[in-house]
Amino acid sequence: MTPQFASLSEFLAMGGYAGFVFGAWGLSVAVIAGLILRAIVTGRNQKTRLEALRQEKDAGTSP
Repeated sequence: MTPQFASLSEFLAMGGYAGFVFGAWGLSVAVIAGLILRAIVTGRNQKTRLEALRQEKDAGTSP
């Protein structure tokens, strides 16, 4: 197997397209991390809301 790039610096330069390549990777990672964070926060909020609704229901049905 022959390596595509002769050195690490040549690999990191990506033939002049490093800004586009690493920018796309960075944006993708940021979007995915944001979606994961949003799912975690939304899940926590929904659990809190569900618990409040359960407590409200229990308070309403007690004599």
